[in-house]
Amino acid sequence: MRCFLLFVLSCLVAVVAPAQNPVVYRNLVLEGGGIRGIAYGGALAELQQAGILPQIKRVAGTSAGAIQAALLAVGYSPEEITTITFKTPIQKFSDGRFIFFGGLHRLRNRYGWYRGEKFKAWLEQLIAAKTGHPDLTFAQLHQLTYSNHFRDFYATGTNLTQQRVAVFSYETSPNLKISDAVRISMSIPLYFQAVFLDSTGSVISKPQKGEPADILVDGGIIANYPLNLFDDPKFLANPDLVVPPPFRNPETLGIRLDTDSQIAYDQTQAGLAPLPVLNFQEYVRAFYTIIIENLNRPQLTPADWQRTISVSTKGYGAKIRRLSEKDKTILLQSGHDGVQQFLKLKK
Repeated sequence: MRCFLLFVLSCLVAVVAPAQNPVVYRNLVLEGGGIRGIAYGGALAELQQAGILPQIKRVAGTSAGAIQAALLAVGYSPEEITTITFKTPIQKFSDGRFIFFGGLHRLRNRYGWYRGEKFKAWLEQLIAAKTGHPDLTFAQLHQLTYSNHFRDFYATGTNLTQQRVAVFSYETSPNLKISDAVRISMSIPLYFQAVFLDSTGSVISKPQKGEPADILVDGGIIANYPLNLFDDPKFLANPDLVVPPPFRNPETLGIRLDTDSQIAYDQTQAGLAPLPVLNFQEYVRAFYTIIIENLNRPQLTPADWQRTISVSTKGYGAKIRRLSEKDKTILLQSGHDGVQQFLKLKK
């Protein structure tokens, strides 16, 4: 009799207890990381195989992450993105006439040594191949999202004039071209020319001396990993759900690029892992890391780490330089490994 009662009770508990449904990720955020962004191809392929990527409705990114996110948004598959990153000689984007005197002129007047126009033309060609519109705007992309092949796109920039983060999307900048937003997001200060925007948010192609304008550069300065972009109940599958603050969207998944030592450090404590400084190159790396990471990392909470995939940079720096096929393959595999490890821990 006792066994029978226990059996009945267990059945009742099974019926009454709410099922623990797995989280369905609908938003994807890609961190900036320079040339190391090649690893995203492997990470995205792994997310595709796991059935996660097809559920994603919105993609966001900064700098190199914005490039890959934009390609995802207009319909490129992980395999196509990998092919593009492997075949594109990144050094060709260091453009501009009269490299020395022209560079000095651009640096003084447009705040960057290289023009960045070859990059923009390259991206517009890729956008046109999928949409038929090289000048595709955020509003036009949003209209295309009613088809399963497209996703809404979000990018960050740094507004030096207003001293704040700038977020570009169909909600904030409907008439801005996707290529211009990505061009802003990847504009490494002093390396690429800054982008000038007028009071309406339109790009000023030939700014005149003294003309009022907002000066925008790389979003990675203060928003390199904008995981909180979708931390609003309106981005939930059920936007009417009442969620107490502080709200962290469980349907958002992010991917970060970090060193092996930093990834291991993050598993046990907060803060930055120590970096050896034995030469000038390591000094520059340590200086860059402590500035950029301290502007971005403190906002991350324990809940944020639960929705973050960490991908090893395998010792490669963010600097724009030529990588061999072997180097690219190592980064690509690291992307696969990072996602596999994340999914393994989630089981």
